[in-house]
Amino acid sequence: MKTIVNSALNSQILHFILLGLIISVAYTLLKPPDQETIHITTQTIDALVQQRESITRHSVTPEQRQMIIEGQIEDEVLLREAYQRGIDKNDARVRKRLLNVMRSSLSDIIPEPTVAQLRAYYAANRERYLTSPSRSFEQVYFSFAGNELPKEPQTFIQQLGRTTDISKLGEYSLLGDRFTRSTFQSTAGIFGKPFAQAVFEMPLNRWQGPIESFKGVHYVRVNGTHDPELPPFEQMESYLPTDYLLTKGRESQSGKIKELIKNYEIVVEGQR
Repeated sequence: MKTIVNSALNSQILHFILLGLIISVAYTLLKPPDQETIHITTQTIDALVQQRESITRHSVTPEQRQMIIEGQIEDEVLLREAYQRGIDKNDARVRKRLLNVMRSSLSDIIPEPTVAQLRAYYAANRERYLTSPSRSFEQVYFSFAGNELPKEPQTFIQQLGRTTDISKLGEYSLLGDRFTRSTFQSTAGIFGKPFAQAVFEMPLNRWQGPIESFKGVHYVRVNGTHDPELPPFEQMESYLPTDYLLTKGRESQSGKIKELIKNYEIVVEGQR
């Protein structure tokens, strides 16, 4: 009797083993040969759970934990599909984002600069901080719809040359009648580019007009031309640390990128 029981048990075990082998073989045959395994680690899930709890300030329920796992699986699948489809290579936005992340990963931590380092940096990069060329000028304004617009421009220019108080001539302008060290960009922003071009081509101390802008008609005299100047260090000191750190960061990145380039053979079509 005991022998019969043992034989039956051995037979059942053998059946289980055979069934397992059949399932394993079937899975291997049915599984696509290039199917990639996605391994979601406990550490990853725990980190995502902690992140969720720190944001919501509530404990994550088992259901929410399962949703986090499913979300992570979706992300990993989509990420691999994106790589397989070359989206990281063909999508300009994704490509730019990857490049920015890669460049950031190559950046060293740059110590905050001392005042002496900032002074040296400012002196070495003075061309970057020169002011733009500018003009000082005065103007007499007339609106397009006004009745005071001079009918004889040359006669009015002669009158301007004789007057000592131009505020009594022309119409009132909210902008005022005198502009000091106005750059081309600021002048164009107020009156338009054609007006700015006319002002920056004028000789000194000669009334000229009429000159139109999108605001009206103007008679203008340039009474000062100002070449680019380097502001005092003290005036720029608060802005320099940011520029210094960005520049040093780019220098660090550039050096490391040059080292990485050595690992590749670069072929540029059209160049020998």
